[in-house]
Amino acid sequence: MTVDRRDAVDRRGGLLKAFLYGNFRPRRRSSRRQIDAHDYWFDWHEPRVLYLALGILLLSCTDALFTLNLLHAGAAEANPLMASMLAIGMDNFVVGKISITSFSVVMLVGVARRNFVGPFSIEHLLQTIFAGYVLLICYEVYMFWYVFEISLSPIWLKSILY
Repeated sequence: MTVDRRDAVDRRGGLLKAFLYGNFRPRRRSSRRQIDAHDYWFDWHEPRVLYLALGILLLSCTDALFTLNLLHAGAAEANPLMASMLAIGMDNFVVGKISITSFSVVMLVGVARRNFVGPFSIEHLLQTIFAGYVLLICYEVYMFWYVFEISLSPIWLKSILY
């Protein structure tokens, strides 16, 4: 006679506990079979993917802030989609920019280990987007300092330096 073990405590009930346990002690980081490697979705990613995603989101928010300040100083928005959102209103611009970026980054992080083009993975695409945002922020700082002659440093710092 076999013992029925189904009367034990249901381990599937603790959603928060399972979520936390799965994040800190993931069981599977790759597919079991080589043939399934291209169709496997992972629930665990390297920390560098998290840092890339957070960096892209922070740089996107910085870009939105710098763009609004540059527009106030007399610049024009080069992106036609963002320019149309600016025509509707400043709130729509900020919400739209951050929403589009957040949605895109979440989708890309979900498939970060997949290949994009040939050996070029989605993680490499995230790195390229991050580098593009860094260059964009550097260009905006250049516009602040040299084109519009606006200092990004606080007034109290100016009095110490000059």
